[in-house]
Amino acid sequence: MQRRGSTLLQKVFLIRHAKAEKLSAWDGPEPLRPLTPRGLRQAEEIAASLAKSGVRRIVASPFLRCRQTAAPLATRLGLRLVVDERLADGEPPAKALECLREKNASAVACFSHRALHEELAGELAELGVDVQLVDRGAAEGEELPAHRLAVIDLGSTSFHLLVADATAAGRLTPVHSERVMLRLGAALPGGRIPADVGERAVEAALALGAAAREHRAEQVIAVGTAALRDAANGSALTREIGQALGTPVRMLRGEEEARLIFSAFRRRVWMPRGRILGADLGGGSLELAVGDAHAVFYETTLALGVTRLHSQIVKSDPMTSAEAAEVRKQVRAQLAPKLRHIHAHAPVACVVAGGTARAYGWLVTALRGLRPARTVNHLEIPLEELRDTTERLVRSTHAERLRMPGMRRRRADLLPTGGLVLTAAAECLELDGYTITDWGLREGVLLEALGAT
Repeated sequence: MQRRGSTLLQKVFLIRHAKAEKLSAWDGPEPLRPLTPRGLRQAEEIAASLAKSGVRRIVASPFLRCRQTAAPLATRLGLRLVVDERLADGEPPAKALECLREKNASAVACFSHRALHEELAGELAELGVDVQLVDRGAAEGEELPAHRLAVIDLGSTSFHLLVADATAAGRLTPVHSERVMLRLGAALPGGRIPADVGERAVEAALALGAAAREHRAEQVIAVGTAALRDAANGSALTREIGQALGTPVRMLRGEEEARLIFSAFRRRVWMPRGRILGADLGGGSLELAVGDAHAVFYETTLALGVTRLHSQIVKSDPMTSAEAAEVRKQVRAQLAPKLRHIHAHAPVACVVAGGTARAYGWLVTALRGLRPARTVNHLEIPLEELRDTTERLVRSTHAERLRMPGMRRRRADLLPTGGLVLTAAAECLELDGYTITDWGLREGVLLEALGAT
């Protein structure tokens, strides 16, 4: 029954999402499977065909492929795109019907899933609603990637190159990945990067730039983070690296870094309802951002990078109880002023990225007795397991850690410090644990370049 004062629903366009990436080729959460380049063109065609249809409301399933299909029509008509959980794949038709009947409009465009539409069509027809079914996403066939892009992340622990085939819808297929461990965050006596370390940094950047060209990258994007940002001579070294690469290095502010990282989380992790806390634990800093599937509401950066803290505090192997206590103290001290702002947004979960978090995930997977997975994306680590694993790391020597199953050799010396940061932060923030993701800053930079954030 229509509510008093509402507009009678007369017509509904039930529009299946356009062509999406094949499920067999997609390694992320199924709800985040994007459109192909052909699918993006189909979405524009749908928008053109419905431009004069009289649509007054646009609603879509939260699944990415549906939102991407709906976006061109919303832009063309100047209407707000409303995302409703009741239109998700697998939801009962009764909920979807309730959603559509709530829309205060005579004509509604509903972007959702074929199985739901088949059941909805009959229900709506019985109510006397004119139903138009639109399905442009059935065409099959392989498609070539739109671009081959490269990003060089000039980080505080390592310089990292990622070359990926990328579509305008945000599908990233890694082609080549290469890392050079430099640990700039540990080489800042007096706040300056020593000349010999700076020379190695330029050489490493040159080698990574050459590798990007060897893999036929159409565009190379270089970004600098905490160590280059904070060093007294960081700007000069950054310019030198840019001149060597033949492309300017974009120096990221901490808050800007947090937003780019969060945009990658949105496309790699299926967000629960409500806001989440996104964290990226790097070598020089800890980036934090609170947001949801649509926006970022708060971001901050803290000088809690693993390489930075390890070089400042840890001198023993295994570290002493006093050193471990000092790492925890530093985390609590820097987080304390931020707690009120973070808790005000009431995040329901925390997603964490970065080399330390990924290495921790591989270790936990092996310690659970599980076979190594292709990725640690979406791996959940409860707080108690985090505490137990960190305590084991802190008590061990470097040689003992190297013998642990799943241990990444290049992270063996830093992982106890990283575990302490993660554990102390979780306790301070009152988290139940973390969900790990394998996407972070580099993927966020590529998504931004594609306009797919």
